[in-house]
Amino acid sequence: MKWSRMVATLAALVPGLAQAQGGPMWRSVDISRQLRDTLPQRIRVQYAAGRVDVRGTSDPLLYSMHLRYDELRSVPLHRHDADQRSTSLGLESRGSGLRSSSSRESGELRLTLPRAVPLDLELEFGGTQSSLDLGDMMLQSLRLECGATDATLLFTRPNRVRMRDLEVSVGAADFTARQLANANADRVRVRGGVGSVDLDFGGVWTHDVTVTTRLVLGKLTLRVPASVGVRVDVQRVAAGFEHEGLVKRDDGWYSANYDAAPFKLKIRAETLFGGIDVQHASR
Repeated sequence: MKWSRMVATLAALVPGLAQAQGGPMWRSVDISRQLRDTLPQRIRVQYAAGRVDVRGTSDPLLYSMHLRYDELRSVPLHRHDADQRSTSLGLESRGSGLRSSSSRESGELRLTLPRAVPLDLELEFGGTQSSLDLGDMMLQSLRLECGATDATLLFTRPNRVRMRDLEVSVGAADFTARQLANANADRVRVRGGVGSVDLDFGGVWTHDVTVTTRLVLGKLTLRVPASVGVRVDVQRVAAGFEHEGLVKRDDGWYSANYDAAPFKLKIRAETLFGGIDVQHASR
């Protein structure tokens, strides 16, 4: 009897001991929600630290989420408001004042979202390694906020609807975006703190695109296909500007094919300390 009571007491104390010592208690969970209709939805995702993978799916699900997390510090977030047609996903802090796990390799978020539903999507990540393949979806708007993040945003196939805005805010991180023309966005806004930002505008072009970038410290690279006309307006304090193949006119720098090009990329780039490199494929 005494032995049984001792075992029970120790079992009860283990979580408390782990918490007191600051050690993580890892748990994995899979959560999904059936898709009831294809009316527009707003989805917000928040995740502090770990590996992140987000992509579309043809399955009849509003979302399917796999989490590996430290249950001492956070709890799964999966809140859906049917009336407002909004969903919040990811992890919430327990509010105990404990720090997030310092190991990005330990936590994990894998999320799939529906391709058949028009979405306003907000992604807020902290110290993560993020891979986001958002091609072949119906994104009406996309806002991506990254902290100390290495993130890759990819549109492997064209977005199925016209996107109003694509906004990216990056802290101390390296950010790469590929095949941005497939995003089908009217406007692209990118703000960076410290790090490198690499924007590739490959993909299927259907209309002109306006890009606004602001980088405090680091390197901004823009890669543009040869068939697209380029205009660049640059504001810089102590930054270099690589513009081979672009010609200065009164109000900016232009590619040789700008006037005759079927589609145009208009860039307003600002950096305080760093460099701007516009790579037009014709050069």
